[in-house]
Amino acid sequence: MKDTNEKIKNEVYCGIWPVLGKERTYGFLDALLVLSGYCIATWSYTQGSYLASLVGFKQLLIGAFLGAILMLAVYQLPVILSTRYGIDIWVWLRTVFGKKGVKVMTVVIILINFPWYAVCCDLFASSMENLLGLFGVTLPDGSHLMLGLLCVIVGTFIAYRGVSTITWTTRILVPLLLLVGILVVIVGFSAVPAEVIWNYKPETTTYDNNITPYILSIEANFAFVITLVGGMAEIPRLCKSEKSGYYAGVLGQGLAGSFFVVVGAVMAIAMQYVTGKMVDDPTLMMATLSVPALGLTSLLLVAFANIGTQAVGSYLYGVMLKSSFRKADYRLLVIILGVYVGGLCAWGKIVEYFGSFLTISACVYAPLAALLFTDFFFVRKQRIDLKSAYEMEGHNAYQYTKGFNIVGLLCLVAGFFISLAIYNPVTGEIHNSWLFTFTPTGCSFLGTGLLYYLLCQLPWIRRYIRKDKEWNPVVKPFDRVKIPPKQNLLAMPFIWLGCYLITWKAGLKIVKSEKRGIKPPFLVLGTHHSFTDFYVSPLALFPYRANYVSELEGFEYYGEWLYRQIGCLGTRKFVDDLSLIKNIKNVMERKGILVFYPEARYANVGTSSKLPMSVAKLVKMLKVPVVTLNMKGNYLQSPIWNLTKRKEVRLHTEMTYALTKQEVSELSVEEIYEKLSELLAYDEYAWQREQKMAVTYKKRAEGLHMPLYQCRCCKVEFQMESKDNKLFCQNCGVEYEMDEYGTLRRENEEQYIPDWYEWQRKQVQAEVNNHTYSLDCKVEVYALPNAKNFIFCGVGHLIHDLDGYQLTFRNYLTGDEETLVWSTAQCLSVHTEYNYRNKGQCITLSTLDDSFFLFPVEEGFNATKIQFATEYMYELHEKKIREEKL
Repeated sequence: MKDTNEKIKNEVYCGIWPVLGKERTYGFLDALLVLSGYCIATWSYTQGSYLASLVGFKQLLIGAFLGAILMLAVYQLPVILSTRYGIDIWVWLRTVFGKKGVKVMTVVIILINFPWYAVCCDLFASSMENLLGLFGVTLPDGSHLMLGLLCVIVGTFIAYRGVSTITWTTRILVPLLLLVGILVVIVGFSAVPAEVIWNYKPETTTYDNNITPYILSIEANFAFVITLVGGMAEIPRLCKSEKSGYYAGVLGQGLAGSFFVVVGAVMAIAMQYVTGKMVDDPTLMMATLSVPALGLTSLLLVAFANIGTQAVGSYLYGVMLKSSFRKADYRLLVIILGVYVGGLCAWGKIVEYFGSFLTISACVYAPLAALLFTDFFFVRKQRIDLKSAYEMEGHNAYQYTKGFNIVGLLCLVAGFFISLAIYNPVTGEIHNSWLFTFTPTGCSFLGTGLLYYLLCQLPWIRRYIRKDKEWNPVVKPFDRVKIPPKQNLLAMPFIWLGCYLITWKAGLKIVKSEKRGIKPPFLVLGTHHSFTDFYVSPLALFPYRANYVSELEGFEYYGEWLYRQIGCLGTRKFVDDLSLIKNIKNVMERKGILVFYPEARYANVGTSSKLPMSVAKLVKMLKVPVVTLNMKGNYLQSPIWNLTKRKEVRLHTEMTYALTKQEVSELSVEEIYEKLSELLAYDEYAWQREQKMAVTYKKRAEGLHMPLYQCRCCKVEFQMESKDNKLFCQNCGVEYEMDEYGTLRRENEEQYIPDWYEWQRKQVQAEVNNHTYSLDCKVEVYALPNAKNFIFCGVGHLIHDLDGYQLTFRNYLTGDEETLVWSTAQCLSVHTEYNYRNKGQCITLSTLDDSFFLFPVEEGFNATKIQFATEYMYELHEKKIREEKL
C-alpha cells in the first residue's frame, strides 16, 4: 500500500502539470470513444425513466438530444483551454476562485456530484433483488441496503488498491456498459410495437399545463450533462488539436449519453406497456421483455458495471481530493468517499428524489460552468499565467484574499440563488413562471456569467481579478483622437449629489465674482491641489455640464467607459498632444465648457507651480472667455505626501470671470499670461494662517520628508525622515515639530514649508549651473499605453543630466532592450508622485502613445529634486532660445 500511495502521489503531480504537445496521444476518434464511455452508465436508465414520467416520447427525444447538445456546445467551449494548455479546468479555476477557493469547490463538487454513485449502488441492489425475485428467491428485509453497501465496499476496495487495479477495471467497465446498452436496444425495440413508443404520453400528471413538465425535462437534460463539467477536461487535455477536444466532448457526451438516456426511456415505456409499471432497472427490463437467461447475463454485466463505476468514481475523486489536499493520505480519502456514499445508501431515497438531486446539482454546476466560460472568453481572453496557477515562487496573481477570490465565490453563490429563486427542486414550487420557461439552469448560467462579466468591468474589481495582466497585457495605445462625448445628462444629478456629499462636511463655500452672465462656450482653468479638485469643479459650474482634461491614470483606475461618460478627454502629462488641442476645439465649437488644470500635477507643498506659456497661447487661439477656479483648502485637507484627510480643514473656492471674449481678442499672449498667473496663484499655508484654521491631526508631518528631502542644517540630502508631527534629519539629528498651522519649529527657530521647498530648488539650480547635477540609478519600469493596464517592463536604467533623460528598459512590444531619450527642450516639467498606489515615489516620462512610471530600486532618487532639475534645465533652454533670437 505504501507503493500504491506513491503511485497515487506521482499521478497527482503528473496529472496536474501541463501536457506538452509532443505528449498528446488522442485524435478525434480516440477521444470520442473514451468520452462516450465516460458518460455511459446504468444511471442513464434512471434519467430516461424520469423523463418518460414528464413528457411524451417525441418531446423527450427532442429534449434529450437538442437540450443536451445545446448545453454541451456552450459550456464545453472552455475545453479549448485544456487542449491549448494541456491542463485540467481545475487549474484554470484557480483564477476564478483562488488557490484555496478551488479546494473549497473541490469539496462542494464532491458533495453534490458523488450521490451519482449512490444511484449506481441503488441500481446494483435493485438489479440483484429483481433478478433473484424472477427465480423465486425471496430476500429478507434490509437486503436492498446490504446489496447497495456491498457495491460500495467492493468498489471502494478496488479504488483503495490503486492505479493498477483501476486500469484493468476500466478496461472491463466501458465494454460491459456498451454491451448492456446494445442488448437493451435490441430487446426494447423488439418487445413492443414501434407506435406504442412513438405515440407515448404520460398517463397522469400533477401539473396544470403541458409546458411545465416539458421545461422540467429540458432542465433535467441540462442538469444531466452539466454535471460532467468537473471532469470534462481530463481527456481533451490529451488531444492533439483544440477541435478534436471540443467536438469529441460535445458529440461523445451529447450523442452517446443522450442515446442511452433515450434507450432507458424506451425500455421504461415498454415495461409500462407490458407490466403496467414503469421501472428503470435494465436487468428487470430484459428479463421481463425477453427471457430470464438474458436477464441473468445482464445481471453479471450490470453488477460489474456498477461496481466498476463506483471504483472508478472513488479513484477519480480521491485523486481530485489528493491534488487539493496534498498532505492527506489517498487511502483515507477513498474511505471517506465510501462512507459518504454508504450514508446515502442508508438514507435510501436518492432515486426517489432523483429529479431534485439533478436540479440541486445544476444549481452549483451552472454558475460554475458560467464562471469558467466567462472568465476564459471575456475576462482573461483565453490567456492564463501558468506560473501563478502553479504557485511558482514570485508569481501570486491568483492568491487574491488569503487564497480566496471573493468575487468569483460571491458570483457562484449568486448563481445558486438565482436558480432557487426561480424553482424549488425539493418542493417542486415554481416561483417565477416567466423565467422558468428559460429553465433554472439556463437562467443561472446566463445570470452568473453576466454578473461576473459586469463586475469585472468595474476598475477596482478588474484590478483585483486581473493581477495576471502583466503576463497578458493589452498593448493597443489609447485612442487620443476619439471625440469626447458631453457629460451624460442622466448621470449629472448623481455627479452633483456625489460631489456635494463629499464636500459637505468640509463646508465648501464657492464665491463667484460680480461679473456674471457668462454662457458657454468658455474655458475653465483651475488650481490643482488634490483629487478634491474634481469634486469642487462640477459644483462651481452647476447647472452646466463640462468636459475635463484628465491624465490616463484616472481612465485606467476608474475605467475608460466611466471617464468618457463624465466627459473626460484623455491625455498624457507634459507632452505636446495635437489631438488634445483638436478635441478642445471640438468642445468649444459645440458650445461646451472645457475644464483643465494647467499645473498638471498636485501641489507638492501647497503653493502654485509656474503657469506654462502655452496656456495663454491656447486661450488666444480659441478666442473664448476664460473662468478661473482658485481653490483653497484642497491641499491642506489631503496633501499629496500624506493623503489622510484632515477633518478640520474648510474648503473655499473663488470663481472668477477672468477674461471676456473681447479681452482675449485685444490682449497680447504675455498680458493674458500675467493675468491668469495672478488669478491662479495660491499659498495654502498662508491662507491657513489667515483663516486661523488649526489642524490637530497627530500625524500631520508624516510624509513631509519626501518634498523636504534636504536638511536645512547640515545640507545632506535624502536623510530627512518624519513621524507623527516631527520632521527630523537622520544625519545631524536636528528635529522640527510641525505646529497646528503648518509651521516647522525647533527651539527659537521657525521654518516655513514653502520657503524650505524653494531653498531646495535653489540648491538644485546651483548644481545645474555648476554642471554637477546628475542622476544615474536603476528603476522599476511600468508602462501605461492605454486605459486598460500597466505593463511591467522589468528593471531599467535611468540617467538624468544636462542633456535630458535616457531610459533603458525592456520593450514590452518586442521583448528587446531599448533606450528612449527626452531632451531638456521636451521636458517643461516632470510628473511626480510620493507614494503612487502604495509603491513609493516615482516620476513619469511620456511619449504620445505611452507613459512610463519609474520607481527607484536604489538610493539617490527623489521625485522633488528631479522635478526641480527638469524645470530649471528647461528654463535655461528657453532662455538660450530667446537670446539667440535677439
